[in-house]
Amino acid sequence: MSRGAKIFLLGLLFAVCGAGVWWQQRSERLGEVTPPALLYEVVLRQMTAFRSDDFAGAYRQVSSNFQERFNIQAFAELAHTEYPGLLRADRVEFGAVHFQGRHALMPAYFFLPGDDVIPCVYILVHEEDVWKIDGVRVLRRWPAGRRLSGTRM
Repeated sequence: MSRGAKIFLLGLLFAVCGAGVWWQQRSERLGEVTPPALLYEVVLRQMTAFRSDDFAGAYRQVSSNFQERFNIQAFAELAHTEYPGLLRADRVEFGAVHFQGRHALMPAYFFLPGDDVIPCVYILVHEEDVWKIDGVRVLRRWPAGRRLSGTRM
């Protein structure tokens, strides 16, 4: 291998490493510049679409990774069978968002008629310059009257 080729390969290696460092720093800054309200809006848009039986609108809020696993018919069935309580919620409240690069974890609390609460953890991903829902984990329902921690005024 000629000396010029070796220098070219070494320069290319440094360029690739530099691009990797830049991309990592950009991903870490994503959480610093993203207001949590943007993430809340994604979930609220999906819930509004579900309540009006607009499954295409709800499906637009999920990530491409999620769409690869579920087509729109399977997605609609999943919503009806796995998350019917979420669709009946009177209100939803959000917890603190935790950013991990281009992913975010966000707790959400769905308050049902009768004061039961369904806690969830949403996993969101930043793709194509927008936040999308990549998954949701529904936790065990809290019965009515369970006192939530925190300060009350």
